[in-house]
Amino acid sequence: MKLKRVLAVGLAMMLSVSSLTGCSSSNSSSGTASNDGASKREERIKNNELIAAIGSEPEAGFDATTGGHGSLTRVFFSTLFKRDKELGFENDLATGYKVSDDKLTWTVTIRDDAKFTDGEKVTAQDVAFTYKTAKESGSEIDLTMIDSVTATNDTTVEFKLNRTYSAFMERLAYLGIVPEHAYDENFKDNPIGSGPYEFVQWDKGQQVIAKANENYYGDKPKIKQLTMVFLDTDAAYSAVQTGDVDVCQINGNLADKKVDGAKVIDIDSIECYGVEFPMQKAGKKAKDGYDMGNNVTSDEAIRKALNTAVDRQKIVDGVLNGYGTVSTTGLEQMPWENKDAELSKDEYANVDEAKKILADGGWKDTDNDGIVEKDGQKAEFKLLYTEGEYRQEIALEFVNVAKEIGISVNLEVRTWDTILDDIHKEAVLFGFGSGDPSELYNLYYGPIAGGTVAWDNAGCYNNENVNEDIDKALDATDENEALPYWKDLQKYTSAKGDAPYCWLVNANHVYLAADGFDFGNPVVQPHGGRIFDNVTEWSWK
Repeated sequence: MKLKRVLAVGLAMMLSVSSLTGCSSSNSSSGTASNDGASKREERIKNNELIAAIGSEPEAGFDATTGGHGSLTRVFFSTLFKRDKELGFENDLATGYKVSDDKLTWTVTIRDDAKFTDGEKVTAQDVAFTYKTAKESGSEIDLTMIDSVTATNDTTVEFKLNRTYSAFMERLAYLGIVPEHAYDENFKDNPIGSGPYEFVQWDKGQQVIAKANENYYGDKPKIKQLTMVFLDTDAAYSAVQTGDVDVCQINGNLADKKVDGAKVIDIDSIECYGVEFPMQKAGKKAKDGYDMGNNVTSDEAIRKALNTAVDRQKIVDGVLNGYGTVSTTGLEQMPWENKDAELSKDEYANVDEAKKILADGGWKDTDNDGIVEKDGQKAEFKLLYTEGEYRQEIALEFVNVAKEIGISVNLEVRTWDTILDDIHKEAVLFGFGSGDPSELYNLYYGPIAGGTVAWDNAGCYNNENVNEDIDKALDATDENEALPYWKDLQKYTSAKGDAPYCWLVNANHVYLAADGFDFGNPVVQPHGGRIFDNVTEWSWK
């Protein structure tokens, strides 16, 4: 549920938000860079500098142990492993790993030539300290499966788990490693890492400045000086037009507008939007104390009719302006997707078939008010959503097609805090797509429904076959061994099975960048973005 963030770079210019906004407002109608902006951009290109906009300032700072910075971690910090272009794993700080026969001990070896930007060597003790700190602080990442972390020597760290967890590699590829010797209450404002860039300064409310880490052990960054400015989409778009910013993330509607001296870069995404249905009958409390259940969405005919009726391609074309793809499983492009679970083109956008599903399920409009009913229950429920790119428009399309087949869906905008009271009893429009198969555990595992994390399995879905598959997947030695179980459970969780979700679209990540800027070969983008995973490949051509 994180907001999408785009980050970028440039050290030479000390830009303020006010100067960017003021400069852009005078020229945005022409779509042409000002003379001053163009000359400054030319100077940045000459010096291998880059300025880009990120939508939201990380107000809590840059402490990698909190786990809340997503792809930004890759700029300043090393992680043990990282995702490769095919969503597998490759070494970063690590040189290898092994898993014990009982699958409860993971031993990771790290390289001996990595240094923090203060010149101190990165050791296994720093790795152990990072994970202990993150676990004790209650970071954004779930580390409850870790029992202990021990550095057995300078290049070997041992993770002992309290339960088997085949997806543990994802945890080892998430946290940026921090230096134990320099970690204190000021670290978040002045981070020290061993990643491709060195933190220089943070002008709060305006920008973060970084420079290439000349002692980085990996491929050296091509962009030598970096600045990240905090601008919303419209201001950032205008700043690229005037030449004050070099790259920013935009939406599909802005992508069709011609901007002189700039180009649109469209990157495939696994950022998927879908409607989660409450799966239980109303009248009970979930474990977290919130009301649970909905007498309409708990009916399989309702869920399958909506999955059948929605024209997902219409949402791609009309809402995303073509910058996205149809999703019927929420897992397209992921190695663990079961292709047999996908709906074919003739299995959705079929209103007549959806009406038949409802009729066969006992839902009929006996009073001719346009809403079907069953046993005195009107087919009516709420759909909750939060503000954010595309969300309202996607929700409206869902509401319209529901009305066409006789289901009344009442749209309500909420914040994530105010959704909590109703999260187990009303439908919710969610965005997902982590590039991690264990997300299926969060979405569908029955025993966690209505538990301490309200978002996990919010609809309180519980299928014993799914639970068994997930148990077997997590009990596997690694993700390859777990793959058949992740795939098998989808015959139950898909629209062809129990349909606990109506998956809709994958929204591509779209950028406006100055001519000559090249992202290299970024990974397929997950929800929240991973654009900085290949930041060393960024360049001016």
